[in-house]
Amino acid sequence: MSTLAEVEAAIPGLNARELDELEQLVRKVRHEKEQSPRPSLLDTKPARVGKILRPLGARHEWQDEMLEGRA
Repeated sequence: MSTLAEVEAAIPGLNARELDELEQLVRKVRHEKEQSPRPSLLDTKPARVGKILRPLGARHEWQDEMLEGRA
């Protein structure tokens, strides 16, 4: 069975024990997926954006530009 429709079609033919096993399996798989580690931004490598065309300059230089609206 590879699709949800096939699983749904097979469920009515299962006996009580098999339904219980299926329910336990679904709960186990759901729990494992919920507990799996999610990727974190802290795990990613820094982005490479190319070389610096010109230095940013001192803080007062770019801060003055920003305050003057030239940025």
